[in-house]
Amino acid sequence: MHSLPSGSYERLSSLPALWHAYLDCRRDKRRQPRMALFDLDADRHLCALQRALAGGSYRPDPWRMRVVHDPKTRLIAAPSIRDRVVHRALLNEIGPHYEHGFIEHSYTGGRGRGPHRAVLCFLRWMRRYRYRLCLDIRRYFPSVHHPTLCRLLFRRLHDRRCQALIEQLLAAGGAVYRTPLAVQVLELDRYPLAEDCGLPLGSYLSQWSGTFYLDGLDHFVKRELKAPAYLRYMDDFALFGDDPDKLVADRAAIVDWLAAERRLTLNPKRWDVIPTTHPSIFLGYRVSRAGITPSRKLRRSMQRRLRRAAEQGYEPLVRSLKSYKGLLLF
Repeated sequence: MHSLPSGSYERLSSLPALWHAYLDCRRDKRRQPRMALFDLDADRHLCALQRALAGGSYRPDPWRMRVVHDPKTRLIAAPSIRDRVVHRALLNEIGPHYEHGFIEHSYTGGRGRGPHRAVLCFLRWMRRYRYRLCLDIRRYFPSVHHPTLCRLLFRRLHDRRCQALIEQLLAAGGAVYRTPLAVQVLELDRYPLAEDCGLPLGSYLSQWSGTFYLDGLDHFVKRELKAPAYLRYMDDFALFGDDPDKLVADRAAIVDWLAAERRLTLNPKRWDVIPTTHPSIFLGYRVSRAGITPSRKLRRSMQRRLRRAAEQGYEPLVRSLKSYKGLLLF
């Protein structure tokens, strides 16, 4: 493996890199009040951010948190606009050096990927093979182990200042799970987390790190287990085949690998080997050999959100309809 070019911290903390990262963060979000406020004096904010990064005085801001019930209770934590720019600048600098190693059957992010592509691939495998094994990881984002994630990243990233920035951002995100709101909503008093674990839902850095953290699982399933058909979207993944005993053996191997390599466990509620003649719910869609339809949960969510958008006026309703365009095409 080749290490990343030296001086990457200097490039990601440069004013042009921060400006391009800001433009990426602003795309499709200029209507948001916080983004609009930042936009009024963006040049001053970015110059101050560049000085803080270059001088070593940068510290992440507190995360904004809210609870959603859709229908599962989740804690969403959003970084400030200033921190979003840092996240984007960091990943613009180091991300491509890792992403070229992602296998084609990982659909979490990137050009040509996404949930719709994942569901279409799922349908293709449903029609081709006799059995499926759908798995997901128990409490995935709260369970991501920071030292393990850093060890995986730092194999190729040798810039010490960039390493320190990543550790700082991960620690700030993990602190979300130690707030009173997180303890109450996620019942962390009953299911405590380690001090050095947790990626908060709601940031691009968390999404990218969550994708990268399981990249090794993708290679393990395809290279060592030799699964004939496999796909993953974040922590939801599926294996297909014509031999149910082989799928059961693969499940046991995945359990051992996750525990040894990533300190993760599977959700035991969803790990049966099922014939592909039975419909399946995957990423909110009901997938059968006949085709793809929205699940009942997704239909209820769509109706509720469209009704709420219609109460806000014509333009919010149009934006919501456009956001559901891909769903309605199914």
